[in-house]
Amino acid sequence: MEEYWEWLCSIPGLTPARKEMLLRCFETPRAIWEAPEEELAHMEEKGCGWMARVRAFRRGSSPEKTVHTHRKQGIQFTSYEHTMYPKRLQHIAGKPYGLFYRGRLPEEEKKSVAIVGARMCTRSGKETAEQLAQRVARAGGQVVSGAAYGIDGVAQWAALENHGPSYAVLGCGVDRCYPESNRRLFDRLVEEGGILSEFPPGTPPMRQNFPMRNRIISGLADVVTVVEAKQKSGSLITADFAAEQGRTVMAVPGRPADELSAGCNMLISQGADIILSVDWFEEAVFPEYKGRKKQLSDDFALAPAEKLVYSSLDFYPKSVWEMEELTMLSLAELAGSLLSLEQKGLVKETQHNYYARAV
Repeated sequence: MEEYWEWLCSIPGLTPARKEMLLRCFETPRAIWEAPEEELAHMEEKGCGWMARVRAFRRGSSPEKTVHTHRKQGIQFTSYEHTMYPKRLQHIAGKPYGLFYRGRLPEEEKKSVAIVGARMCTRSGKETAEQLAQRVARAGGQVVSGAAYGIDGVAQWAALENHGPSYAVLGCGVDRCYPESNRRLFDRLVEEGGILSEFPPGTPPMRQNFPMRNRIISGLADVVTVVEAKQKSGSLITADFAAEQGRTVMAVPGRPADELSAGCNMLISQGADIILSVDWFEEAVFPEYKGRKKQLSDDFALAPAEKLVYSSLDFYPKSVWEMEELTMLSLAELAGSLLSLEQKGLVKETQHNYYARAV
């Protein structure tokens, strides 16, 4: 049955409402494929002008040919009837009948966090998105977003750079890279996570597609986090879907006069959780991770100098000279402690003489 679902979901311009109408009339995708031409023509004559697309697609394709073409392109598919279909989507309103994807689908057992926000973001917003995604990745979660300019892409890069999986939901076919300048990000997502879409391969990035895809971004998430957003923003559409789907919504506050803070501040006024700090976010979303970190530190018998050095570090690199000033240790003591912490996997050298916490 999957090949018939894939064939049905591959018909260009067939909206969810039109798929629903067809399934009400014919009950199954296979029945649509096998229906007499006269029945489809009759529906077209009775006002369903879009049936011309269905008829034309059926004349030029078959379920077997459709599947073969997609697999040659590295494109996979799952219908909502299949066991591989994401369980988080099964119970949302308007769930997609099927998903095309490259790479893999989000992992069911990992906590999933959507990080979304403005395309034209500020430097502060970019840094916040990176920090939040880093915490998600290091706590064992996965980041979902839209691979767009700005906050979306920045968060997904940060997750991948910290060895966490990330998944992008597109407003076009998965054979399209949009925006084109994010090609490197798309390639890494396919290798280390996935890109997915309800739109058939070949679908261009049309404006009306993006609000539709936002319900999938929120549906795949346990928590939706908005970093920066104007008062009229696609990120707020994602947050609205999240609230309707029973997901937790969080927002980064900003100054009232900042245009890019208006959307986040409005969400907070409507009941979204306010992100007080990156540490607060980590404890709120991954409370069990704090316990794991404490256990990790307890598992290692750290010398007093090592504890001092470790406590002076965070996930942003510091130079040896900064740490010397913070810890008041000699360079020899500092170097010895850093070497020991590196060997224990607690600290990493990000570049020459610059160190950050590894956990």
